[in-house]
Amino acid sequence: MKILWIVNTIFPYPAKKLGMTETPFGGWLNGLVDTLKEENNIELAIATVYDGKELKKYQDDKFVYYLLPGAPAVKYNKKNEHYWKIINKEFNPDLVHIHGTEFAHGYAFLNVCPEVKSVVSIQGLISKYAKVYYANIGMADIIKNITIRDIVRQDNMIQAKKKFAKRGQNEIRILQKVNTVLGRTTWDYANAKAINPNLKYYISNETLRKEFYDAEWNINNIEKHSLFTSQSHYPIKGVHYLFETVYLLKKRYPDIKLYIAGENIMTNSKIRKNGYTKYLQKLIQKYHIQENIIYTGILTANQMKERLLKTHIFILPSAIENSSNSLGEAMLLGMPCIATNTGGTEDMLKHKTEGFLYSYTEPEVCAEYVTQYFENEQLAMDYGKNARETAQKRHNKKNNANTIIKIYNELITEEGEE
Repeated sequence: MKILWIVNTIFPYPAKKLGMTETPFGGWLNGLVDTLKEENNIELAIATVYDGKELKKYQDDKFVYYLLPGAPAVKYNKKNEHYWKIINKEFNPDLVHIHGTEFAHGYAFLNVCPEVKSVVSIQGLISKYAKVYYANIGMADIIKNITIRDIVRQDNMIQAKKKFAKRGQNEIRILQKVNTVLGRTTWDYANAKAINPNLKYYISNETLRKEFYDAEWNINNIEKHSLFTSQSHYPIKGVHYLFETVYLLKKRYPDIKLYIAGENIMTNSKIRKNGYTKYLQKLIQKYHIQENIIYTGILTANQMKERLLKTHIFILPSAIENSSNSLGEAMLLGMPCIATNTGGTEDMLKHKTEGFLYSYTEPEVCAEYVTQYFENEQLAMDYGKNARETAQKRHNKKNNANTIIKIYNELITEEGEE
């Protein structure tokens, strides 16, 4: 079978050919690709857009990569239609699989090649994320933290929310146009069906980055009283509430550390600082937690794994999520986890069995759950073990590959019968 993937990130092989730094995002797709390479009956082409001026094609030892001119964009680009026609004619796929719904280049393929059977994977649902973008930050704080960078780029928090809403419009158009989606939570099922009641829905769990399958968290090898969260670059990720949790915990654990993956916001220049960063800086100063917050820089998969293995607790403080791959990776390692009970998270982590769930606006409750882990090593180990067992089943490479191949076969057979 010949499958065309349409994705939003550039895969490592073409990125290397272009002399680009490999992105840490979308790593779960790499995990699935590694597994699919072992399947002899699949021809796979992976297409995305890039900041270039011509259509590029690369071939590794197994699969084909197409790069269309133009960075991922919300605005519809008619030029994409021309390139999709070329790719469709050359590769002639039996099925196109669109990963993610928020950018316009996937929609362009659906418009120009309607005869090709298509399926869409739901990653997040941007149209829902846009509604909670501010994550309870008041309008007064949003306005008074607008920075020079925000003005120059026209990208303050208000404008960023509007961009999310526009991306959500693309998502709605795509889900209304296709017949079949892949998802994995009650939340994405309910919301996809609300947009298009006629959708055929398959459950397809994700294969995570290969680095997280070969290691296990051990309480004897950690930095005690340390926390880790994976993102903090915009309000939805809820780090502003997590800072309050750290403040509360510092009263009892002065040595507490919160590690955050990403660029160190405390060293950002005025030119690069955005409004949310400025807001976070003020919170750090307000709570006097300058010595307790550590930004790790952007981490590779191996670096992320090593950081998690050294950390006492993983926390997902997001205002909204579908199924966080960072949470999945922490569970796969067997870490004690705490996550907000929002979106699809309750389908990933069972409360008071595999970890703790709480409301993202209640840092006091988060602090209490952290304390329970800190004070009860057996509880931390037991919940981590239970989480690991669940994650090993949910993210099993072979099972997930078999599932998606079965879905592909079914959809292609249906195409042949029509």
